[in-house]
Amino acid sequence: MKNDFGFTFVEVVIVMGIMVVLLMIGSVNFLPIKQTASLSTTTQVLITDIKEQQLKAMNGESEQGVYFDVDQKKYTVFKGSTYDPANSTNFEIKLGDQIIVSDVDFIGRQLLFSASSGEINNFLAGNKIVLLNTASNEQRSIFFNKYGTIISLE
Repeated sequence: MKNDFGFTFVEVVIVMGIMVVLLMIGSVNFLPIKQTASLSTTTQVLITDIKEQQLKAMNGESEQGVYFDVDQKKYTVFKGSTYDPANSTNFEIKLGDQIIVSDVDFIGRQLLFSASSGEINNFLAGNKIVLLNTASNEQRSIFFNKYGTIISLE
């Protein structure tokens, strides 16, 4: 009588194959969740940065703004009445891998807040910023009023 304990090579290969198939199915189902979370997270970070610039302007330091780069993959927070790429106090924020700023309705691609009041300079009704997830084609539009308040997030 032979006491064989263990698994044959064929049994191990079959079990590993089943595990790989299950992991692939599971990972494919979670990709859309990551993409949605990335757009939501990026939107919230952008809103926070905009509000921070508005608060700095309201404190009376000087005008503060957010410039949206033409390559659509980053934005820059800056101090002053206009965006100057050579200014050393600028702070650049890169968007997520699949997120771009697809539309900016502000003059000069910059959202500029007035010192003391915190109102948006050169405001036009319907000013918005649109973020787009290039992988899922999902987008978020952020609409403002002249006081810099977000009136709608779609």
